[in-house]
Amino acid sequence: MRKFGRLLLLIIMVQVIAFFANPVSAQKLKPADVPADVIQTLEYQYPYVKVTGWAKDNGNYVASIKDEGANGKVYISESGQWLYTHFNVPQNELPSTIMEYVRTNYPDFIVSVSCLQEKENEKAQYYLEVKPDGVGMKPSVLLFSTTGRNELVSRVDPDNFKDPTLPEEKPAPKAPTPKADKPVASKTDPKADKPAAPKQEPKADKPAAPKQEPKEDKPVAQKTEPKPAKEAKPVKESEPKEPKEPKPEKPKKEKPEEVITDEHGNVALKPNTVPDLVTKALAKKVMHPEELNWFLIDSTYVAKCVYSGKKTAVYIKPNGLWDKTLTVLPEESVTGPMLKHLNDFYKGYRFKTAVREQRADKQDKTMVDFYEKANYKAKLVTTVIFDKTGKLIRTIDPDYQLGGEDSKQANADDDALDKYYEKMNMSLDNDDSKDVPENVKAAFKLKYPRVTNVEWKEDDNMNYQAIYFSARGKEICVFNSYGEIVETMVMGKVENLSSTIDEYIKKNYKNCKVTEFYTVRKMAEKLTCYKVFITNKKTNEEDILWFNASGRPLEN
Repeated sequence: MRKFGRLLLLIIMVQVIAFFANPVSAQKLKPADVPADVIQTLEYQYPYVKVTGWAKDNGNYVASIKDEGANGKVYISESGQWLYTHFNVPQNELPSTIMEYVRTNYPDFIVSVSCLQEKENEKAQYYLEVKPDGVGMKPSVLLFSTTGRNELVSRVDPDNFKDPTLPEEKPAPKAPTPKADKPVASKTDPKADKPAAPKQEPKADKPAAPKQEPKEDKPVAQKTEPKPAKEAKPVKESEPKEPKEPKPEKPKKEKPEEVITDEHGNVALKPNTVPDLVTKALAKKVMHPEELNWFLIDSTYVAKCVYSGKKTAVYIKPNGLWDKTLTVLPEESVTGPMLKHLNDFYKGYRFKTAVREQRADKQDKTMVDFYEKANYKAKLVTTVIFDKTGKLIRTIDPDYQLGGEDSKQANADDDALDKYYEKMNMSLDNDDSKDVPENVKAAFKLKYPRVTNVEWKEDDNMNYQAIYFSARGKEICVFNSYGEIVETMVMGKVENLSSTIDEYIKKNYKNCKVTEFYTVRKMAEKLTCYKVFITNKKTNEEDILWFNASGRPLEN
């Protein structure tokens, strides 16, 4: 019993020592312990995310974030370089092709990690770790594409990995050891020199039997000589025929590639032509799209797919900025306030379809198409638009004529819907673009070739501000009249403002609230600072405060 207790104590001590000596275990950090370069990198890559915690893992800083409901971890080096980001993906949301690969190639293994991985200049990929069920087992790392059929990109198995799909090798039976032959006497053996004794012939006791005279042989019948075989008639040698030239095979008709179009005749794009920023943005919005096809409509990439059993269209700008998502809803998904409005003002209506629009500016809407009782035979569609709370925004009466056939009706409805959505698209007014020098515009185009919809403004210092939206949100690039970049500004979320700055404002500006802030990089001074806009709650007067990277106030 004492031996067992000592053994148990020894095992516990070894585990404790291994735990503290293991460099892989993450160390939790306070935000104040994180270097300013690391925080700036996080804000630069993900300006609108909510940071829930910091840790240090293998010498790298790890920020736990929440981005539009998705939990993730951002890995940043000590020098402030972004390494990669993992967004958690539940196993039940992984594509079925990926789980089928795991079940086939790793039977009885468990998926210990499943997430969406983002890296610099790489397409988003599904990252999985699978391992045998047990403590201390090393995992296999698998990467799958997020487009097409979710093909396997790479697979790294640990050392001494035993493929579970192969049959177990049985040990070969041991060969029987041969019996040793008796040693042969060598020539030097004295016994071998002795001559062998001559064998004595046995004496014949009985007299030999008398010899019998040979019997006369019976005459043997003579064999008749075989008749000579008839001479074979000579075969006329036919002249060798020249070999026929093989007929050239008819070229097989290659099947033309299937052209996929949407209901408006737009031709689908090839997946490899879609920019990485766009596919990454889609991966954040739709984890497991089915029947995915890409279209380019008015310089906007549109991903049309089936998500959670509903037809969905995701609109993304070429720079990776998400614009909106349209989802076709069944009648049972229309909320109570909307149904109450329909029942109160359109008694006896017949439901046609509903589309929910989620927008980047958070002005979400739901559009319900239906037939009024008096217009059902003529198939005239009435459209009612509600906001996210179910309040009425506007009504579109059926004041347009529809054709008699169903296809024409559908096309007319779709055209009206397209016009409606064109009115709702976000756009920027280029008020001062005519006054911007051409060399300034050319410098901006050279620096940001993919950015479109730029709004130009002239500031108080006679510089030109290019205001645009990117994957990081709203950005401002300031040029002087020579086309040189003076500073860049990236807008951040107010809730992500440094706690040091927030406490300073609460203490010194009690009646003010923060309306917005920017991370500013001044090129000439090589300085990074924060520009914070505050508004007085009573007078609505606006003021601007400047802080350095550590959160200390700067003189304006």
